[in-house]
Amino acid sequence: MLERTHVTPFTAIEGDVITVEFLRDPEQRVARFLERLLRLVRHLQGRDRRTVLETLRRQERRVRDASRLAGIARTLLDACEFRAPAGATRAAEVRHTLFAARGALWPPVPGDERLPYETAGLQLDLAGDYIARMLYADAPGARVLQHAPRLDARALLDRYNTNLARGVLLDAAAVTLRARGGWRGIFRAVKLARLMYTLERSGRTQRSYRLTLTGPASPFLVRPQRYGARFARVVPALTRAPAWRLEAEIVRAGRRLRYLLRPQDLPIQRRRGRPRYDSRFEQALAAEFAEKLGEERGGWTLAREDSPRTAGEVLFLPDFTARHRDGREALIEIVGFWTPEYLAEKVRKLRAAQVDNLVLVVYRALDAGGTASEALAGFSDAPVVWFEKKPRVGAVMEAVRRVAKRPSP
Repeated sequence: MLERTHVTPFTAIEGDVITVEFLRDPEQRVARFLERLLRLVRHLQGRDRRTVLETLRRQERRVRDASRLAGIARTLLDACEFRAPAGATRAAEVRHTLFAARGALWPPVPGDERLPYETAGLQLDLAGDYIARMLYADAPGARVLQHAPRLDARALLDRYNTNLARGVLLDAAAVTLRARGGWRGIFRAVKLARLMYTLERSGRTQRSYRLTLTGPASPFLVRPQRYGARFARVVPALTRAPAWRLEAEIVRAGRRLRYLLRPQDLPIQRRRGRPRYDSRFEQALAAEFAEKLGEERGGWTLAREDSPRTAGEVLFLPDFTARHRDGREALIEIVGFWTPEYLAEKVRKLRAAQVDNLVLVVYRALDAGGTASEALAGFSDAPVVWFEKKPRVGAVMEAVRRVAKRPSP
């Protein structure tokens, strides 16, 4: 991701509000330059990172703003795949042996510059030239470009603008996210980044949520830089939601500033892929719902992973939410491949989430010896629908109609 030196030149402060000057390209002039950079990097496959970086830096003569180019180059390098050269694992050993040999031959005698390399080579059973090449093979700049990114100019520009938006958050004390849908990706990013958060409902429809994250500039964090690098992963996931809003409290030079980011503020293309299911059971239920209930679907719609629930430190994101046009809704959680321990933990989370409109759909084939029934014993908060090969939408919807209710305000 970008560092503060790449982001600060393109931020402006007016009053207590901070804004970002994103890179826009209405005339496609930037796109043509970015295509040139992408072609250049493709031609440099097999070269080391410092060579690639220096080649990109030399393109400064073609741009008006070297700061922009530095940020774009960093974004492009982050999208590349670099690998350590052969022998890099022995670089530390090579340095230790060579420096010891050089110290033993101190002071140096004119004409004996190669003697420490030959001495170290004999001790390591390596050629002297190999010693010289591998001396700093483990340095970041020595890593070799294996694959250039498969991006076009528009995608590279979107990545750069997204990185600008993320870079401002390195100085955030707290960030509040609001979204409708897309919570699966957002919570996955939050979980992978191991962020501290609170979640609550917001909005009149009760289908919007507010997620408050502890920012890298929070005073009690021990390693804010490392936390900030993890923290930035949330923004790309947020931008893939159908509707979203980010508000942050930024700390700059002792001042508290407000930062607002919405889809209309960030000039990137909206990319929404097809729904990806975690299991074939989820996919089968969604397909049968669309096929058998017809166009009207009895007034019901089925949305995937858009109704998170939280209770204390427990976060629960059901697989589906069934909603009726009259405002009633029910949550559907599919338990496919499980162990008794996994099922018991699932029940614990469901109880902690305190939902009373949940339907639990459980795969019966794994219920050897009635272990599922034991794990579910006493869990009368939700009806359980068993299935053999795949969930049947008729049985699931019958349970949905029994427990569906309007969300409480």
